[in-house]
Amino acid sequence: MSSSRNSPVPAALAAQAEAALAALVARSGARRLLVALSGGLDSSVLLDLAGRYARRANLDISALHVDHGLAPDSAQWVAHSEALAARLGVPCTVHRVDGRPPAGASVEAWAREQRYAALAALARHDTLVITAHHRDDQCETVLQRVLEGAGPHGLVGMRDLRRLGAGHLGRPLLEVERAALRGHAKVAGLSWVEDASNQDRRFRRNRLRHEMLPRLEAAVPGARAGLLRLAAIQADVANGLDRFADGLLTASARPPHRIAIDTLGAAGPEWAPFVLRRALARAGCAQPGRRPLEAILGSVCGARRDANPVVCWGGHAVRRYRDELFVTPAALPPVPAEPVAWRAAQPLELAAGTLVLRRGRRHALDTARLDGRREAREAVLTVDFRRGGEVCRPHGGAHRRPLKHLFQEWGVPPWERLRTPLLYVDGELAAVVGHCVCEGFAAREEGLEPVWTPAGHADPAV
Repeated sequence: MSSSRNSPVPAALAAQAEAALAALVARSGARRLLVALSGGLDSSVLLDLAGRYARRANLDISALHVDHGLAPDSAQWVAHSEALAARLGVPCTVHRVDGRPPAGASVEAWAREQRYAALAALARHDTLVITAHHRDDQCETVLQRVLEGAGPHGLVGMRDLRRLGAGHLGRPLLEVERAALRGHAKVAGLSWVEDASNQDRRFRRNRLRHEMLPRLEAAVPGARAGLLRLAAIQADVANGLDRFADGLLTASARPPHRIAIDTLGAAGPEWAPFVLRRALARAGCAQPGRRPLEAILGSVCGARRDANPVVCWGGHAVRRYRDELFVTPAALPPVPAEPVAWRAAQPLELAAGTLVLRRGRRHALDTARLDGRREAREAVLTVDFRRGGEVCRPHGGAHRRPLKHLFQEWGVPPWERLRTPLLYVDGELAAVVGHCVCEGFAAREEGLEPVWTPAGHADPAV
């Protein structure tokens, strides 16, 4: 079959796709496109359209095929995806999933989580991951959420752009009907693999697609268009709610991963769920379902001030300490079992976070105390974490005090105390990173400030 790189294609669809891709690239600031390629009709057309656009826009483009290993013909999907990408001149990576869905779990949901995890792992800050979701998919999504009793944010359906990993996820075909994609594939000479599972009526999505939507359209002509109008209306409502929530959250002056319980109380019981959802989105979390949301607003916010309740969902967790909620990974990252030697000229990357030295004044170290070398950044320091019994005299303080008591005064949550780096110089505690420099190590004016970015948090300098 001849290459479709320069073959004629339906002009209207090509122009529509190019305009959508250009808009998404502009909004995301991307310089790289990563196409989620299953090998089916929709993603095959997307790869062709995106490849044409990337060449004109001088963007890097690649594809990722995720092999879940669940279907007996998955090897055929892999081979077809690699062949199609090669034909279109797009580099393709195959990610093979290791593992199987847990007992009782939804196979669809598990497979989707695996795909997005693989895509997120490859998404750099300049990457726009694109998927082939189209207008028909959007109708199905909105109908499903109507039946589930979703609120305004759910009834919006799929957004055309959102964060994914360090980059963004875009859906440039949401205004395109599947029939137009099929027509493009025929004109461009594209082949694709049909997924037999798409006909399996045991899956709810397939029942909506093949049974409910056709019957609904037959009974109420224009029902699909009505669902899309509903999504557009709810998008306006959701955006208004987000602006309201952003005002409260900004006024509270907390970092994205911390939420003042008073802020939720000020919103009132009717609006607190929307403010909480928005706060979790700003912290980069997957949105919780109804049960986790109710548990956070009920058992966590309503717990005693000295309690430490936690609610987990989708790899995320909300923990309470005093009058704040803290957004953390569900599984807190480990810290090294032994002290770590750190050549401070380079960032120190650990499972729990990343440590760097920067010029600064707040909690800055005196460069003359770091090392006898002329260039203090070349010093070899020691990084450790709490083992128990540590004492420190903060710069300007009158006495040496147990670190345990200082953490309590500073309001550091218990789980963060164990993951706060301690910086040692010649065996002596020089700094509790992010909180204080010990007496005798503080810079008089500018010095080198140790900056710790916990895993899952944005770098404060970015």
